[in-house]
Amino acid sequence: MTKLDLVLARLRQLPPDRQEAIAEEIDFWLESEARGSAFTDEQWAEIELTFDDDQEEIPHEQVVAEMRAKYPG
Repeated sequence: MTKLDLVLARLRQLPPDRQEAIAEEIDFWLESEARGSAFTDEQWAEIELTFDDDQEEIPHEQVVAEMRAKYPG
């Protein structure tokens, strides 16, 4: 049995609403991969607006915290 088979068997044991939620997330990631990015074009445009060569470097932790606050879930 492959790892995928094992994971799918575990997923099938979950309640239907959890199965649906996980399927939606997987579908999102597959679509994102097909587009080449986990962000939409609008999100990338907003991210690119924040790039400024004259700014100091922002710590990674701060970037992650701001992205999580802006795009929860």
